[in-house]
Amino acid sequence: MRQWAVWATGATLLALAWGVVQITPDEDAATEPFIVPAAVGESAVARTFEAAVTDPRLGTRATAGSWSAEGTWLVVDVTVTARGDEKGALLLHAELMVDGVVYRASERPSSIYRQPLAVGIPRSGSLAFELPAAVTGRTGSLTLGLSDETRLDSLVEVPIDLGALTREPDVELTRTGWTNP
Repeated sequence: MRQWAVWATGATLLALAWGVVQITPDEDAATEPFIVPAAVGESAVARTFEAAVTDPRLGTRATAGSWSAEGTWLVVDVTVTARGDEKGALLLHAELMVDGVVYRASERPSSIYRQPLAVGIPRSGSLAFELPAAVTGRTGSLTLGLSDETRLDSLVEVPIDLGALTREPDVELTRTGWTNP
């Protein structure tokens, strides 16, 4: 074989190997959650639940009954319904990601976070996220799920433009309760 043919074959094999490396998914891709996109005010149906996020609001103090806390708070109202099975149906995953940083829903106020759900009966309430003041001009992504373990499960994902929200002095969490379907 001529020397130029050897070099051309080698270069071709290197280009093919590079292409295979580029299209091969990473190790985490095999276990990533299935994202169900939704907009604020829109209902989304995941594998084990249905959810709608409404009325996002920013405030310098969050209140829920007699509880209150100063800071920078994002409060969103959520309506969630279990699908198929009520056993273990709790809203256990509520995270807001802003610029690659994850903020979990606060457990301090009484909210819908970690509350039991029922099949066919919507449950409504609020979620509260305590945020650094610096992120209030950015866009975040709220994900909801029924398990802390999100691998190979479905999550509802709702983008929230924090910069478009008017900052209020007080934001009150809606009391968690059952609603008529």
